[in-house]
Amino acid sequence: MSLAEARPVLESFAGELPSGLQGASLSAEAWLAWERARDEEIRARLKAGDADSVVNLVLFGASFTAQPRVAGNRSDEETGRLILARVKDMVRAVGHPGSNERLQFVAAWLQDSGVDPVEPATGKRVEAVLLENALRVLKGQREYAKTIQEAKGKEDAAGLFVTRSSLYRNRGLSLDTSFRPNLAIERSLTEVKAAGLLPRVRRAAVIGPGLDFADKRSGYDFYPVQTLQPFALIDSLRKLGLASAAGPSVEVFDLSGRVLGHVRRAVAQARGGAPYNVQVPLDGETRWLPETVAYWRKFGSEIGAEAKALSPPPGVDARMHAVRIRPSVVDLLHPADLDIVTERLPLPDDRRLDLVIATNVLVYYTPFEQDLALRNIAGMLRPGGVLLANNEVPEVDGVPMRAAGLTSLAYSEDPDDGDRVVWYKRG
Repeated sequence: MSLAEARPVLESFAGELPSGLQGASLSAEAWLAWERARDEEIRARLKAGDADSVVNLVLFGASFTAQPRVAGNRSDEETGRLILARVKDMVRAVGHPGSNERLQFVAAWLQDSGVDPVEPATGKRVEAVLLENALRVLKGQREYAKTIQEAKGKEDAAGLFVTRSSLYRNRGLSLDTSFRPNLAIERSLTEVKAAGLLPRVRRAAVIGPGLDFADKRSGYDFYPVQTLQPFALIDSLRKLGLASAAGPSVEVFDLSGRVLGHVRRAVAQARGGAPYNVQVPLDGETRWLPETVAYWRKFGSEIGAEAKALSPPPGVDARMHAVRIRPSVVDLLHPADLDIVTERLPLPDDRRLDLVIATNVLVYYTPFEQDLALRNIAGMLRPGGVLLANNEVPEVDGVPMRAAGLTSLAYSEDPDDGDRVVWYKRG
């Protein structure tokens, strides 16, 4: 992004700019230097996000332990004992990861942290590293919960949404995901279509699709690592008649080599005729609303065929749905390394995007960075194109994006289990 393109955002945040950007005489060279430095800082947060994924696996995984998943209905003492037992089981499992992709990832992460889990003498050190990170994540969760509770106390729904919209601005960039936000996108697309804002989608993009690694709400680890959102988007667009039976083309933007490598391998295998199998669990302990259950049952119906679902291991209460996604659908994905805060894909007018999806992505950035991202997204959208994001981003004069509507929905009877998706339209 050039300094001229960023100028409206810089002027809007003049009183709260990051160090290095203050002053009216900012040069193009200084702006470029800040962008490069910020891009490096953002990418460095992936390592902290990997640590969070490891902790999620330790707390909620089912493949390496017979212990129950960590839940909020236990006392602190019970939770502490459970976490320690699960950590000890992980220490044993990660010493012999075999072909288990998640355990291989944990082993590599531990080695990067200076501990070799394969060496028997390092067992206590492995345990200490895992416990330290688990406590760090739990402490962070308590702090986030306190912030949300304080916002709720003000009895201002809009203010609460704003608070949630940049809640993780200082947190590592986590890749964990589940099927749930895709229901929010399908409902939003239904309402956007009814409003006449999006008649057809030929080209779309998903920013930060993530990997289903061990999500704490509705992700498990007894099936292979997978990505869902690019396929869910194609499925919804076809279901709603917003895309042809042969489309749409979908750009997949991410910073993570893990995500991009996963998608690239899937595309390469699809070009050799291989389908992409997904397993979609529905947690049996959650009181899901009928719309969520209906979406889960029909997931993938427009892009593949019913496949054999894996059976949950003992102690896991979940219903399973599996889809074999057609190779022709997988081949519609185009993965690209992109930092949406500082970069965008240069697209000619005839290849501009009709639709961009960004769920649980912008929450990791400050409002200033969110508006830079909005400027980059606007640069890739055609006039009239739509961004769907479950964040509220400040609107800035000079950035041709304006809120055009809002979709709110709940996934379950839990009052905190839902989403608000803002529709942004490019002028």
